[in-house]
Amino acid sequence: MNFNRAVIKVGSALVAPAKNGCSGKYILAIAQFITKCHQQDKEVILVSSGGVAAGRSVIRHGSPELSVSMKKAMSSVGQMKMMANWQRFFDIPCSQILITQDDLEDRERYISIKDTIQIQLENGILPIVNENDTVTTEDLKVGDNDNLSALVAQACEADCLFILSDIDGVFTKDPNIHDDAILIPKIDEITDEIYAMAA
Repeated sequence: MNFNRAVIKVGSALVAPAKNGCSGKYILAIAQFITKCHQQDKEVILVSSGGVAAGRSVIRHGSPELSVSMKKAMSSVGQMKMMANWQRFFDIPCSQILITQDDLEDRERYISIKDTIQIQLENGILPIVNENDTVTTEDLKVGDNDNLSALVAQACEADCLFILSDIDGVFTKDPNIHDDAILIPKIDEITDEIYAMAA
């Protein structure tokens, strides 16, 4: 593992694969990887999705189409469940850092986030970052945790970013629709052709 500080982004599909509460099915292996990193004196910042999926079973909704307010309520309760689920796999303390686009654009808040994470890393704490869904509006929303993890990696001067999901990688076509879709094992440069494959 050729890095000193990494940001690892974990998607909702890994935190709550059934979309109805947290699970250790996938995150146990991720936690073991993070533990190995710590044993080699490598620093890790975790960006974890899953608040809405973790809180889905707690908030009565009665519809597959959720309103924004319903998602915010689910995220608020689900964030606690998600944090407890992560913490159970670690002997070191974890911290919760909830941020918005506005926090990253404001210089003073940006520095505050950076300094907070730096101090936590120096003290052997695993920072777990997520977007603060309860207070975000369309104007303040980062967009998704892929974008958030890239911004956090930049703020924390990480030299590596892992984006984990239940998708095997970039395909030439959508593999859920096209049987002839081919996985591209390595991308050295983002060309217009590669960019056009993204969906």
